Order: sequence, then C-alpha cells, then structure tokens
Amino acid sequence: MPTLGKNVEYAIHSLVYLIDNPKDNPITVRNLAEFQNISETYLAKAFTKLKKAGIVRSNIGVKGGYKLARTADEITFLDIVLAVEGEISFFECNNIRDNCILMDKENLPWKKGSYCAIHLAMIETENKIKDSLQEKNLQWVYDTMNKQYGDGMIDNSKNWFQRNLVNAK
Repeated sequence: MPTLGKNVEYAIHSLVYLIDNPKDNPITVRNLAEFQNISETYLAKAFTKLKKAGIVRSNIGVKGGYKLARTADEITFLDIVLAVEGEISFFECNNIRDNCILMDKENLPWKKGSYCAIHLAMIETENKIKDSLQEKNLQWVYDTMNKQYGDGMIDNSKNWFQRNLVNAK
C-alpha cells in the first residue's frame, strides 16, 4: 500500500510549533529541525512547498523565518499532504480488462466514460481517505497534543523557541 513520505510528518509536526507563535518572531527551519532532531535539508524542501501552497509565509533577514499564512483551523491535513506530496493516487488502473479474451473490444463500457467496478471501488476508497484528511486540521492536532501531553509541553516548546530565536540573532 502506498505511504505518505516522512516530509508530511515533518511538515505537520513543524507547523504545530508555528501556532500561537508571536507574529514578530518567525521560526526558522534550522530551529524547527534542531528542536525535533530531524533533517534540516528535508524540512527546508517541505517548507518551500508549503510556502508555494500558501500555508506558510516567510520573512528574510535578521527576523527571518516562517509563520502560518492562515489560521490553524483553516489548514487541513489534506492541504499539507497535497502541498508536500502533490496529488496522491491510491490506485493505478492498468486497464488489464481490455485484454480479456471474452470482451467485445468494440463495445467496452469503460471506453464510453464509465469505470469498471474495481476502479470505481478504488476511487471511492481514495475519496474517503481524502475526506478524512480534510476533516483534520492543525488546530485539531494542537488541541489533541495539549490533551495528551498537557499545557506544559506546549509552553516548554514555546519557551525553547523563544530562547533559541533570541540566541540565533
């Protein structure tokens, strides 16, 4: 079964740390990578795509870094997946049914714009996955993390970024 790349995981985790960050203190990819002990190179590529998709904004210069371009409840997991991975497809139809010796090659129903039952089932499954990703957003994951780890985790994270952003200047 196809899987989403680690860049999706990197992106979602990193975007959570941009929530509630003071507007005058954008966070750098370097800080996000260091904080999570992940590849800065991979994360930078993901953030380039997130910026192009309008999910984050960047500032250059001394106060450079990233901020969310929209509110956390407006950024869905599907937005992030599509930005980082591009259009995803669960199933690739190879039209093997066209080769069946019993088929009338001149009157194949799927050649007239309809899908075969297998392809239709896979499209329905893919749509359910996308609907599920559309239902989850950054605010949901932020709230869920707060419940799982307590407010202290978020507060400690914010404090770490504030200390390290100041030290980076």
